[in-house]
Amino acid sequence: METRPYFVLGDLFANSLAGVLVGLAVAALFGPGWNMILAMFVGMALGMVVSLPVALPLGALFGAMEVMIPVMTTGMVTGMVVSMSATMATMAEPLSLGRGAALGLYCGLGTLAACYVANLWIRGRTSRWTA
Repeated sequence: METRPYFVLGDLFANSLAGVLVGLAVAALFGPGWNMILAMFVGMALGMVVSLPVALPLGALFGAMEVMIPVMTTGMVTGMVVSMSATMATMAEPLSLGRGAALGLYCGLGTLAACYVANLWIRGRTSRWTA
């Protein structure tokens, strides 16, 4: 993954945008009446569908693989987390759109951090194999 500021900020923007959009979509769709397991799978699929229009144009600006992998992972993780949170809410207090967007933002930033850590770990292992 790139470490130059332009690309790091682009990754942050892309994952934040994808997380917020997926969080909004999933929070609007799911509620306490859904089965948690079914909502998790549908939310993951919906997250990937919503993330794709974010990943394609931003991938052209910031690198296709560097954006596509974290953004699509953000979509899956956010879709699962927000849908399961929505199903665990009560009928009296369902998951709001703002809370869904906030959860999406947190998932997007956490997923990006996990991708950067995994990349560092993998590159550290490969340098031992190729040296």
